[in-house]
Amino acid sequence: MHFTTLPPELNSARVRSGPGDRPLVRAGEAWQVLSERLRAMAAAYAPMAAMPSAAAMAAWLTTVAEQAEETAARAGAAAAAYRAAVAATVPPAEIAANRLQRTLLASTDPLGRTAAAIAELDGEYDRMWARDADALRDYASASARAAALTPFAAPPGAWRAGASGCWKLTAAPDVVSTGRQVMPAIADALARLASTPIPPFTAALAPVTSSLSKLSSLSAPSGLAISHLNAANKDAALRALFPRRGNGGPAVRVARGRAAVVGALSVPPSWTRATPPVAAAAVGAAQGWATERLHLVAGSEAPSGRGAAAVKGG
Repeated sequence: MHFTTLPPELNSARVRSGPGDRPLVRAGEAWQVLSERLRAMAAAYAPMAAMPSAAAMAAWLTTVAEQAEETAARAGAAAAAYRAAVAATVPPAEIAANRLQRTLLASTDPLGRTAAAIAELDGEYDRMWARDADALRDYASASARAAALTPFAAPPGAWRAGASGCWKLTAAPDVVSTGRQVMPAIADALARLASTPIPPFTAALAPVTSSLSKLSSLSAPSGLAISHLNAANKDAALRALFPRRGNGGPAVRVARGRAAVVGALSVPPSWTRATPPVAAAAVGAAQGWATERLHLVAGSEAPSGRGAAAVKGG
């Protein structure tokens, strides 16, 4: 487009019309979110890396995630190019002030005494014209570079509409076709914005927004699956960090209505279990004593053994 054929009033006003860089910024954020989700899906295939199909799918998801991240960067570059174009063009207020001052000088000086001032204002206006033309030319070039995107590759393997099996890629064709539609849609939108006359900004970005909304709806099932996988990983991690207490010990048993009675008290059954008798000799040996068994005899019986000797010696 030949921006030099348009006056600075038109170029400066058109570049500032519309919603600005907000749609491009939102598109870049959406592509960045898509890239992160694709990387998460690729990481989900890591436990199945030994399977050739899983490894191929993980590699494809990683590649597509990188391309989505590149697309987000290109959208950010297009937004930055727009902001640079707005900053490089002459503000409409300055152009209007220049034209108003020239009109006043020309209308109040019929003798031409302000010809030098009018010529200076005309020279300034010419510089504004050239400045706007250069700024929009640079903006068109930067937008074209930002729109040069790499087409998305198809996922590995073949799929059919009525295919059966544990792996079904029913949404993959829609994702790929929609992704391929978004790439030229961005380029067409940038080309429309650089054309004459400039269409409304929302109308120029309508194909892009529709394709992005379709991609978002297609990624909803994968997002749900990833959320369930994250929940399962969280439960496993909590079980590993906080294992059950008492592993390997005797089990705790609870019984109701089986208490033993000792007097007027209810006590656990284990309190009333019979305790095996302990011999006095064993107790004495445990305490370091030396004892013998005592025999009680009648007064007429004579003592025998060491006891008798002790009596006689006494």
